Amino acid sequence: MLKIAAEGIAPRLAACCLISASAQSSCHRVAPQSARATQKYLSQSQHLHKKLVIKDHYEFDQKVINSDNPVIVNFHAEWCDPCKILTPKMLELLENSDEIDVAIIDVETNLDLVETFEVKAVPAVLAFRNGVVVDKFIGLVDANSIETLIDKLKRKQQQKQ
Repeated sequence: MLKIAAEGIAPRLAACCLISASAQSSCHRVAPQSARATQKYLSQSQHLHKKLVIKDHYEFDQKVINSDNPVIVNFHAEWCDPCKILTPKMLELLENSDEIDVAIIDVETNLDLVETFEVKAVPAVLAFRNGVVVDKFIGLVDANSIETLIDKLKRKQQQKQ
C-alpha cells in the first residue's frame, strides 16, 4: 500500500472508501484496477524518465544547454492539434533510447524561450547537442523525418564516444 500511496493512487482509493459504508464494497472492485494502473504506470515510467518538462529559462539552461546527452526540444501548446500528434509520436520513437532526451516547452508559459529561439509556429522542434542547435523542423512531420533526426543525433553521439 505504501508504494501505491507514493504514486498518488492510495489517497483517491482511501477517499472512495471513506464516503460511506456501502462504498467500501465498490472500493474492493476498484482496488484491483488501481493496482493494474499503478503497475502500468511503474512500467511506463522507466521509458518516460528522459522526458523533461521545462518551466523556465533556468531549467532550460540546466537540462538542455548543460546536458551531456543530445536533447530534442519540442515547443508546443495545449491548444495545438498537430502538437497532440507529434509529441506522443516523438516520445514513442525515443522510448528505447537512453542517449537522447526530450524537453517539452509550453509556448504559453515560456515566452522568453519562445522569443530567444524565435519560435513563430508550433510545433517547433530543435535538436541540441552540447548546448548548440544542430537541426530543427517546424510543423507536423511524418515519423520518417523524426527517425532521421533521431538517427542523426545517435550517430553523432556515437562518434563523440
